[in-house]
Amino acid sequence: MVWPFSSGTGVNMEDADADGHVSQADDKLLKERQPSNYVRGKKLLLEDTPPRFGTEISSGKYAKQQESSTLKEAWKTVTWNDFSFGKLASIPCFREAGMAGFSSMMVVWSVMFLYHKNPAKASNWSVGGLVLGSIVGWEHCRMQRRRSFMIAQMAKKTVAAKEAPMLHKPVNDARVREEWAKHGSSLEAGADKKPWYKFW
Repeated sequence: MVWPFSSGTGVNMEDADADGHVSQADDKLLKERQPSNYVRGKKLLLEDTPPRFGTEISSGKYAKQQESSTLKEAWKTVTWNDFSFGKLASIPCFREAGMAGFSSMMVVWSVMFLYHKNPAKASNWSVGGLVLGSIVGWEHCRMQRRRSFMIAQMAKKTVAAKEAPMLHKPVNDARVREEWAKHGSSLEAGADKKPWYKFW
C-alpha cells in the first residue's frame, strides 16, 4: 500500500515493520510533507495543504499548448475504428438519417427511371436524393431531440418550482374543528339511543 496524500515517490507502507513503524528517512520525508500547523489527531482540510499544481503557470502553458494544436495533430487521432459500423450506429440520429436518405434515394431512383427510362440518369439523381434525404432526416431528428430535451428541462423546472405540500402544515379552520367535534359527539349520543341494526 502506498502512503496516501503523497506525490511522486510515495512511502511504501509494506516496507514498515510489524508494528507499522517506517524507517527514519521515510519518517523524515513524511514530516517534511505535512503542513506546519498540523497536530496529530486533527482533521486535515484541503485549505490547510499547499497547492500541488501551480495555478497561473500551468494554465498559461495549457493555453499555449491548446493554441499550438493543429489540424495535423487532430488528424493523427483519427483511426479506422472510428468509422466502424458499431461507432457510427451509436451516433444519435445516424440511423434515422440513413433510413430517410435511403428511402428518398429509392423513391427518386424509381421516379426518374420511370420518367426518363435511363438507369444511369436515375442513379445520378438517386445519389442526390440520398444526400438530401439524409440531411433532412438528420435535421428532423435533431429538432425532435432538441424539443424533447426542452420538454424535459421544462418538466424539471416545473417539478422543482412546484410547492411541496408535505413541507407546509395544513391550516384548519377552528369552525370546521368544532363542527367535526359536534358531529362526532352527536353520533356517539345517537348510537346510545338507536342501534344501527334492525330486527324484522
